Amino acid sequence: MIVDSHVHVWSADREAYPFRPILAHVPAPTEAAPVKRLIADMDQARVDKAILVQPSAYGPDHRYLKECLEAWPGRFAGICQIDLRAAAPRADFERLCADGLYRGLRLNTIRQGDMSALTGAQYEGLFAVIADSGLSLSFHMDIDQAPVVARLAQRHRTLPVIVDYLGPHIHKRRDVEPCLDLLASEPNIHCKLLCTAEDAANPYPFPDIAVFYRKVLDRFGPSRALFGSDYPGAARICDYEKLIAWGETFPGLGAADRAQVMGGTAQRLFGLT
Repeated sequence: MIVDSHVHVWSADREAYPFRPILAHVPAPTEAAPVKRLIADMDQARVDKAILVQPSAYGPDHRYLKECLEAWPGRFAGICQIDLRAAAPRADFERLCADGLYRGLRLNTIRQGDMSALTGAQYEGLFAVIADSGLSLSFHMDIDQAPVVARLAQRHRTLPVIVDYLGPHIHKRRDVEPCLDLLASEPNIHCKLLCTAEDAANPYPFPDIAVFYRKVLDRFGPSRALFGSDYPGAARICDYEKLIAWGETFPGLGAADRAQVMGGTAQRLFGLT
């Protein structure tokens, strides 16, 4: 089974689904990325399932994501998001997950500086309820926030933590190994292998971004790594089939390891059948 663990979709109807961005540095999309286009691309590339991640451009409005999950329950699982700056983030999470649609929560902490407040008492209830729910916790983060994420993973051992996207500059940095070592030392932390084609300086198969993800695989191993295409952004650089092939042919993966990265890890983390 092939599972694409990181895709976004949004509607062409701006009036029915207006953008309400959470991240100031991420501009609102100018092109549509409807779910039916994704399904056609998945069929062409023989991708069985995908994890739909709530776009930051929609902010707290999960209506489009919810409609997609309800319409194609066998094809998709969903990751919701909340704004940590909201008045009651725990209540927001519990409200979103009340209907059982989502398999995890994503937090956007990238470019937010020191996030050590996440280990304080004000957020303890939020992380406890996520752990109790059996869902996963993903971070769209800066690599320098690794100590905070590691402490949360230590505190909540039953909580699967996923390092999601680390920003476009991660491939240019040469000081990331200590942070990767720290994250990988916690057995409940996982890391995505994202085909972030938009961040690549070289053409397909994007050897410059593969260098960083080789470091990830060396530390986390295939059982704690999961492929994601970064659709639809990456699909503007090359077609979706090539994005999938990037993961399937990633250097140094044998058949069993490839099966883990391309689907097995995601199946386990998100409870897919």
